[in-house]
Amino acid sequence: MTDLHRIVVVEDDPDVAFMLRYSFERGGLSVRTAGSIGEARRVLHEEPWDVVVLDRLLPDGDGIELCAELRMARPYGYIMILTGETAQDEKVQGFALGADDYVTKPFNVDELLARVRAGLRIVELQKALLASNRRLQEISLTDELTQLRNRRAFDRELVVRFEAALRYARPLSVAAIDLDHFKRINDTFGHQTGDAVLQGVASILTASTRVTDFAARTGGEELSVILPETALFEAIHFGEKIRASIAAAPTSGHAVTVSVGVASLPHSKFASPSELLYAADQALYRAKFAGRNRVESEKRHERFARTEALPAARQRTQTVSL
Repeated sequence: MTDLHRIVVVEDDPDVAFMLRYSFERGGLSVRTAGSIGEARRVLHEEPWDVVVLDRLLPDGDGIELCAELRMARPYGYIMILTGETAQDEKVQGFALGADDYVTKPFNVDELLARVRAGLRIVELQKALLASNRRLQEISLTDELTQLRNRRAFDRELVVRFEAALRYARPLSVAAIDLDHFKRINDTFGHQTGDAVLQGVASILTASTRVTDFAARTGGEELSVILPETALFEAIHFGEKIRASIAAAPTSGHAVTVSVGVASLPHSKFASPSELLYAADQALYRAKFAGRNRVESEKRHERFARTEALPAARQRTQTVSL
């Protein structure tokens, strides 16, 4: 094991604590000690830990009181009770409160170290599983082609940002961006070229957004950006910056333009995230019919649009862009 594996020994007997620390450190483990429940709480909250060797009879109470607290704080940590109590019901109580192992005094140091190493193997497996789950979650919310977030992630994020904007009376804008004449590129040069163009546009978009913005691929050739703390005028400026940047930089050897529609709170009092997105889509639809390669903003009356009209609006936008 390496020193990344942190062991905390909670033991009020200084001789026992010294012996355990010495033995564990010789085994290549990083060890901290605490002599009371209060000191243990401080130590355990200061830095991550992997295994806690916890004595029960401590000056300020029963160490088992920490079990449930530690289990909630670090679900995959390994908790080992170390005590002179041998009664069966005492052990059952410890396991019920979150302990993973129970060692009675007197103990063999080598056996205890072996048990700690076994606990660390379990911790490592749990960490690997958590990391794998996080990667799978990341993949499920990422568009494979552009490496932007996908529609599922966008819809989820928009709900969160919309509710926060309403709660704290903060501005929030959405920009809907669609590539002009994208079907021509696919039909003339092939889908591989079309994919490369999409990737190039996504790269420009990524470079042009702030850390707090949320960019996603929400359709075949449609990209969307959530712009927190951004009023309508600033959102229009953002859309124009994106439009100009893409028009000025040939993407994969092809001249590409985009049309952009923006909508914003509190410029209009939208009742739901769907209404806000619908207004941005309608603005995009107007940009397409006005000649493409331009930015259009919402109209105030669009806040009264029915949310059921959203899918149809997106379909019309895709049709116009051909």
